[in-house]
Amino acid sequence: MTIQIGSLTLKSRVYVPPMAGVTDIVFRDVVRQVDPDCLLATEMVSSRALMNRPESRLMDIAAGEHPIGIQIFGHEPDVMAQAAQMAESKGADFVDINMGCPVPKITKGKDGCALMREPALAGEIVRTVRQAVSIPLTVKFRLGWDDDSRNAIEFGLMIEEAGANAVTVHGRTRQQLYSGKADWGFIAKVKRALSIPVFGNGDVFEPEDAVRLLEVTGCDGVAVARGTLGNPWLIKRITDLLEKGVHGEPPDEIDKLIAAYRHTIGLIRYKGVRVGVNESRRHLTHYTKGITYSAPFRARLTQIASAGAAAEILAELAEQAGGLEGRERFLLAVEQDYLEYGEHPGEGDADHKGRIQSPVNVVAFPPLAIPVDRVYENAHAPAHYAGHERE
Repeated sequence: MTIQIGSLTLKSRVYVPPMAGVTDIVFRDVVRQVDPDCLLATEMVSSRALMNRPESRLMDIAAGEHPIGIQIFGHEPDVMAQAAQMAESKGADFVDINMGCPVPKITKGKDGCALMREPALAGEIVRTVRQAVSIPLTVKFRLGWDDDSRNAIEFGLMIEEAGANAVTVHGRTRQQLYSGKADWGFIAKVKRALSIPVFGNGDVFEPEDAVRLLEVTGCDGVAVARGTLGNPWLIKRITDLLEKGVHGEPPDEIDKLIAAYRHTIGLIRYKGVRVGVNESRRHLTHYTKGITYSAPFRARLTQIASAGAAAEILAELAEQAGGLEGRERFLLAVEQDYLEYGEHPGEGDADHKGRIQSPVNVVAFPPLAIPVDRVYENAHAPAHYAGHERE
């Protein structure tokens, strides 16, 4: 089944929508390696901030990411139109307007979900942006501000009439934030009222959840956000279940730890050591959730200051999860990464495999130094680490 969003034809019914601090170019590369056809979007970008910093890296798009959209937020129609034009010039396949973010620092003005309290302004924004760009335009919103003002149906009709090509509806009100259960039944009411494609969003953490959401709501597609944290494989498993009727098992614990390490290295290569390490901590905690007795390791991962520290802690956790074989398997992946990219992450072929091109000039990045006597105790050490021990 394909989905038509304006001029954009989608092969997949699965969408990974914007998540602030999560869906950067590195995270999206991880997802894209798992599922080549799902719909992607950047983190949300402030339209007002873009007027002062038009070079914002939040809008960076890699060559292999399509189909992908850039999400913008704000409440000034003309400024939003300029931001949308910048997104189009960046190569976005569509522009998404955020009218659903519930976070107080966004809604305290008229941004995000606050626009659901000012539908006339929201409509003006959509109309102005629609006239400013030639690519498809989508909008994300919630059920309403609170339970006493659930206006998603009327809001959706207004958004469609103003020129939006598709919408994503999160099944909670702004007041709920992310608490309670998503109301898929109300999303279904929005879907029945609109003629443009609707993506349902909320409480999808397993492939079967996606199927149930689509059955209950009748939506064209499913938007999967928090369920992908530390679990990018969920997207492919949902896709397989929808298309083939079956899905594979999630990766084992060692593969999850390898993915966690590679995600960390990807962030460091792209954003530099300080920012990359800081941002990797939240991802590391997500990847390690669910692994038996991982809590003490997770606490240590929130304090890491280098890629080497992350590798060492993950190696210890790999041994606990899979014995010496698990530890050696994890460290073999570290060794392979070293051989593939070189000693200094961020240097060398910046457009490796046609994916992420890092704008960061990483200087004097220390090699991953994992003490051989700790990492490979009673196990065979690959030549690289053994060589470091002898030097």
